[in-house]
Amino acid sequence: MAVTVDFYEQGRKNVRKTIGLVMVFLVMMFAFGLIIDLIFGILPIFTLVFLAVALIQLLISLSSGKEIVLRSVKAREIRSDDLEEKQLKNIVEELSLAVGMSKPPEVYVIDDDTVINAFATGRKTEDSVICVTSGLLKNLDREETSGVVGHELSHIVNRDVLLMTLISALLGAVVIIQILAFRALITYARFGAFGAATRSRRSSKKGDNSTLAILAFLAAVAGIGTLFSFIGRLSLLAVSRTREYFADARAVEFTRNPVGLSRALRKIVTNSGKLKSANIATAHLFISDPLKRKINNSSSFFASLWSTHPPIAMRISILENRSYQEVRDEFSKYL
Repeated sequence: MAVTVDFYEQGRKNVRKTIGLVMVFLVMMFAFGLIIDLIFGILPIFTLVFLAVALIQLLISLSSGKEIVLRSVKAREIRSDDLEEKQLKNIVEELSLAVGMSKPPEVYVIDDDTVINAFATGRKTEDSVICVTSGLLKNLDREETSGVVGHELSHIVNRDVLLMTLISALLGAVVIIQILAFRALITYARFGAFGAATRSRRSSKKGDNSTLAILAFLAAVAGIGTLFSFIGRLSLLAVSRTREYFADARAVEFTRNPVGLSRALRKIVTNSGKLKSANIATAHLFISDPLKRKINNSSSFFASLWSTHPPIAMRISILENRSYQEVRDEFSKYL
């Protein structure tokens, strides 16, 4: 018996999930600061500082996150006199109209003919962007490009982009505090300890105690920051993997054609290289891992925790209604 997926209910769940995860991360930042304050008896200094850092990160990401991402991957606006890019814009506009968007996303291109990839970003549907590589335009036909665009539109309509932007921003806040604490710890251990060692014998005991207290404080901040960063990254990756399956399914609904996306993913496996302008911070946005890390093609328990994308062979097997092992064997020399 066929199972019907209620995409609209899934979209509402995604909004609820967004609110829930943001609240969890804010509670994490609150707890992070509270633990440090309680350990050293300085409540509520770091509780307020860490919450402020998280909120500032959120505001920056919401106000200019799209521009930051586009600059980081060296994307440009499409050229109106380029036939391939003009066709891409037409596909985006047609599918946007079909899914009921009031305004089609802006379209950007990354100049890299060796890579077939795409991503979506933007704070809200009216301010969204779809970006593709020039390699996608040169290697995919209209049907395959429509499948990829449908996938990215799904991320926009389902508010996946907002969800990942907010989580990334909050996780970034934890990482910033972690990095600053580690640097301060190393710097103080090197120069603070030296300063304490050169003090007079009369005040050396007091100096040593203050040095140890500061080192303990910085070590606690760095250690707890590492723990919260670890938990946050696992949450981010879990959401990232789940949303890819859902976006694939909804792309099929938008285009009424599972073949186009399936063929596009096949070409990504066989013909796409590593995108040099991508990095760890932006990799989860793309339809396929732009860094071509082997962990994203594994189905092991470790990979299920740390990969940004589900195995591409698994996604193809679902779209083509074939066994995962059969598809994986077909692409064994590429994965």
